[in-house]
Amino acid sequence: MHKKGMAIPLVLIFATVLGLLATYIIKNTQQYNRSNVTSYAQLQAHFVARAGVEHAMLKIKFLHRELYDAICLAQGRNPLFDFTQIKNLDAPDEAISKYNPGPIFLYRQGDFANNRLLTQNFSVDSGREKRWLNEFMADIRSEVTRVPAGDTNAVLNMSPLPNQISSLMKEPFNKAQYGIKALNIAAQEISEETSKVHNTAIIELTINSVVETARGETWDYDIKKTVKINRD
Repeated sequence: MHKKGMAIPLVLIFATVLGLLATYIIKNTQQYNRSNVTSYAQLQAHFVARAGVEHAMLKIKFLHRELYDAICLAQGRNPLFDFTQIKNLDAPDEAISKYNPGPIFLYRQGDFANNRLLTQNFSVDSGREKRWLNEFMADIRSEVTRVPAGDTNAVLNMSPLPNQISSLMKEPFNKAQYGIKALNIAAQEISEETSKVHNTAIIELTINSVVETARGETWDYDIKKTVKINRD
């Protein structure tokens, strides 16, 4: 009788242990699956941003001179002028020579006195001084842009994903897109050699991507890329 009475507690203990073990396994599996879904979305956002970097690098490769000039114009500087040639800050125009053409500043005074080196009818901080830079960055994105001549970036559009892509995905995204977030000049090196002025700049690109999963969750990712560009 004593042995029979022990069977029920043993069964209850065994069932409790199995229940706790099953609960642990289920929760651990859910967390693992959730981690996989998160990693998958983050990885996709990373690759979408990398696509934006490749887009930007392709444009810079073929239009590096236009980019260099646009950055200089946004800062109010003459892209052809070598500022390292200025020896007297009180008379910067003395640095203008055959191989170092002026004016120094096109529409912004900067740290120097106004010695008739400024172009008139420009207003600082109105946005117009960044017009060329904004134009350069305008199409470094995957969204479709509506213009009178027709839609742009139709091939790169990922919002929504093309059928050719979504059909290959186990869980297609609602949308995925990239765009340029910032383009800043990090350093500049200008050297004079014989009759040519070589202008070199180091720029930093920031590309942002946004991915919206089929579950309605949004993930974004930034990639920074440092690039050396030459005007010549």
